[in-house]
Amino acid sequence: MILSLLFALQSETSPVTPIDPDIVVLANKLRRIDVDMKLKKRGGIVTLASCRVTRPSGEVELDAIPCGVAQQCMTEGVVSRRQLVACVEDKSNRKIDAIVAARREAATKR
Repeated sequence: MILSLLFALQSETSPVTPIDPDIVVLANKLRRIDVDMKLKKRGGIVTLASCRVTRPSGEVELDAIPCGVAQQCMTEGVVSRRQLVACVEDKSNRKIDAIVAARREAATKR
């Protein structure tokens, strides 16, 4: 009786969602990106002196994210390196989520 109950419970578990290989490839590309950002501080004002991708992912769309969002963060009033890092991570994640969603949608239309 217990054995049949265990089999019944096991059969009711949800199936494992397969991992999308395109998402795995995208994640690996994102890990490769390395960015060099330099800030200048004069008179209490912090500016983004330079930003460049030192190790690209191989996809222009992905490589443009870090410096693009860094500039956005600076125009929104970031005043320290810590704030810049947090802002860049937050905005980058949103842009990456949008890219992933667009790619998933395109894949379902194929």
